Amino acid sequence: MISIEHTTNKSDALPPDGEMKADPYWFHIFKSMVDNDLRTPGPYAFAVYCVIKSHCRLKDGVAEPGISTIAVKAGISERQVMRELNTLQKHGYVRKIRVRKHNGYRLQERLPIFGTLGEQKAVASWEYQPGKIKSVVLELEEMLRTQQLAGRSIHIEKLQIIQCENNIDIQISQQALQQLAQSSPALYKSLVSIGRNMKRPECLAE
Repeated sequence: MISIEHTTNKSDALPPDGEMKADPYWFHIFKSMVDNDLRTPGPYAFAVYCVIKSHCRLKDGVAEPGISTIAVKAGISERQVMRELNTLQKHGYVRKIRVRKHNGYRLQERLPIFGTLGEQKAVASWEYQPGKIKSVVLELEEMLRTQQLAGRSIHIEKLQIIQCENNIDIQISQQALQQLAQSSPALYKSLVSIGRNMKRPECLAE
């Protein structure tokens, strides 16, 4: 049962029917993102992410808030909004698109997958569409159960990290690397850059 607490003075009469309003729209944030990824982009980037997510259309997931709207709702300057958007794009959480004559955004959900010892094994990613979240979660659960790495909506980036005596090498197949270039360009560029700067660049498997 829902109860409504009247916040005005007791002497005030309740307004006539139709004059009290509330916005019941809600959106989700994965607990795993808060537990594992929040510190990476930082609190201001997370605030910008939440503002954009609150504007996502239910059917297609496209959000179209202006920079000034994001700034007001996140409590930061417009210049900082631009910086945080760059951070979110760099980490693969936001993709800027063109909608008619102005910018829009698509959000990329990213959910780390851990092994039995608590080590991160992979990252599942998919394009956020509020109306499809239930089916996507069910799809993810099935993929984890069957150990499949590709589904209808979800892509799992499987990374193997090997710690050597003086190095940490990353192994990823060429096929997975090509898929990563399409699904997460920012992560792809980061891996390529790391590979070029490592002492053993052959760790990027053919």
